[in-house]
Amino acid sequence: MFIQLCYVSSRIEAENDLLQDLSDILATARSFNQAHDIYGVLYYAEGIYFQCLEGEKDQLEALFSQISQDPRHHQIQRFPDHAVEQIHFKKWSMKYVNQHGKIATLFKKMGLDKFLPHQLNHQQINQFLDLLLRMEESGHATKAKVGIKNRGYQNYF
Repeated sequence: MFIQLCYVSSRIEAENDLLQDLSDILATARSFNQAHDIYGVLYYAEGIYFQCLEGEKDQLEALFSQISQDPRHHQIQRFPDHAVEQIHFKKWSMKYVNQHGKIATLFKKMGLDKFLPHQLNHQQINQFLDLLLRMEESGHATKAKVGIKNRGYQNYF
């Protein structure tokens, strides 16, 4: 049985470098998930990770047990799991979506002044996931920013 498992967790900002944490999480997740037929998406903003995973229930339970022990994740809140007939994120072993204004706009429309995914209900989580999925399907790409304020920032994820 395929399920969708979503959770949020907080990150202690002062402990490690954010880019290193994200890089490590994504490298580990992509390798593990590909070997275990797990698919998903990761979004990070304002000190909060949001991750949604899809795959076989037993595989996801084992993975979530490991995630729960990971010191990079604090105050983990797991949303109720949902059975899925098809994998929505089949293209990705683990997709990372960069912080984006469209997501901030969606959260404002939901009555939240900032990225607070732990306050979402099931319908709102689905709206958020649909936006993450559409951003990828539409070929959303981040351009390298150049100029005096953004000196050569590159998107590495």
